[in-house]
Amino acid sequence: MSFLRKQESIQITPFLDPCLRRDDKEVTYMNYSAVIFDLDGTILLNEEVYALAFCQVLKQHGVHLSHKEQTCPHALGIGMEENWKILRERFSLPSSLSLDQLAHETQDAYHKRIGEVVVRPGFWQLQEELAEQGTLLALATSNNWWLVEDELEDLGLTKYFNVTVTREEVANAKPEPDLFFKSAEKLAVEPAECVVIEDSQAGVLAAREAGMKAVAVLGSYTSEEDFPEADLIVEGFEDITPNSLGLLF
Repeated sequence: MSFLRKQESIQITPFLDPCLRRDDKEVTYMNYSAVIFDLDGTILLNEEVYALAFCQVLKQHGVHLSHKEQTCPHALGIGMEENWKILRERFSLPSSLSLDQLAHETQDAYHKRIGEVVVRPGFWQLQEELAEQGTLLALATSNNWWLVEDELEDLGLTKYFNVTVTREEVANAKPEPDLFFKSAEKLAVEPAECVVIEDSQAGVLAAREAGMKAVAVLGSYTSEEDFPEADLIVEGFEDITPNSLGLLF
């Protein structure tokens, strides 16, 4: 597969450009110090599983969605509790239903389908290539640690990142840049030295607000989106190499 777009630039096909080939070990564009990965929808192909979990909890509380609404009842990229703030008001759920309770119920429903969640193809190869060249790696998620801890350990992801940043560590959720500023701070690098890989508009906007390069990876819910703020749009991790990220600078 090839790059879909490098904003305000030319089309790039990584496996046709000799500077971008995965087997080219002589030329390396190290214009960045760190890569920050989003989790849900980016590393993990799990947005459809989350959609089913949100639908199940809404149904438990008397909300019956149309077929169209069931496809994606939640907003991408903003985290579970932020979603429930919106959904509780939208469907006039009683205030006695706390965000914490709704989040726990959603996570329980999600974990019953955890076997359907897979790591996006190409992630392990890209992670290994970045680590081999000394790039620092961060995982930044809009969910709280208690929501992702078991999943990260079950999938063996935690040990592959230098730092992990979760929602409770910052004041504001995406599209505010707090998560990415915190990632750079914990990595001890400047924001301008970072590349963020995201799957949502909120995440891409947050990355740009942080002064970082933003790569949008398309997913099942975002395949038709334009991502005007992204520096690069790709179909999958197979379209990304360490060198191609360096060419964004």
